[in-house]
Amino acid sequence: MSPIKIALTGGIACGKSNVAQLFENLGTEVISLDELSRQVVVPGSAGLSELVDHFGDSILEADKSLDRKVLREILLDNKANQQLIEDILHPKILEKMQMAIKNSKKSLIIVEIPLLVEKNLAYLFDRAIIIDCNEQNQLKRLIKRENIDKNSAKSLIYTQTSAENRLKLADQLPIDVIENNSEIFELKQKVQNLYQKLINL
Repeated sequence: MSPIKIALTGGIACGKSNVAQLFENLGTEVISLDELSRQVVVPGSAGLSELVDHFGDSILEADKSLDRKVLREILLDNKANQQLIEDILHPKILEKMQMAIKNSKKSLIIVEIPLLVEKNLAYLFDRAIIIDCNEQNQLKRLIKRENIDKNSAKSLIYTQTSAENRLKLADQLPIDVIENNSEIFELKQKVQNLYQKLINL
């Protein structure tokens, strides 16, 4: 029997990684595209080499690893940069994702994929889980996590699609929505309930 492939998505700093960890604790296979994105830019990789070809050595740390903060500033600088970075990295990330799915032995596979809607990748999955939170919580978490100011945090949020657009995923595949505005114990209960639903499909 084929595994159920579930995309886990939502706005930046809404709690996708927390939810992914909770699902993993319950025994679900979890694949993180953020983690795969780090793998495709390790020193010596084709991904890093192509980025350096386009943007120069200024994106490198002293040890020749990628300076992610500098790359993020370049990405936010203009749409053309964002498109170029995505064109270089996304095919490599998706290839790794497909390989990880193929190698999994679990019946439920959750892929943490922030840009599911923006990149029109719903066709790769059987279902989606959307993590949502209000903008006040989103800003507060993002400022704390990334140690950035409010304007920078808003810029990062606005590079992504809106919550309303994410909900339109329901036109393409079944979705479940987890609101993450409360305490961690409530989030745990929501994940537990959804896990029970999914394993019984």
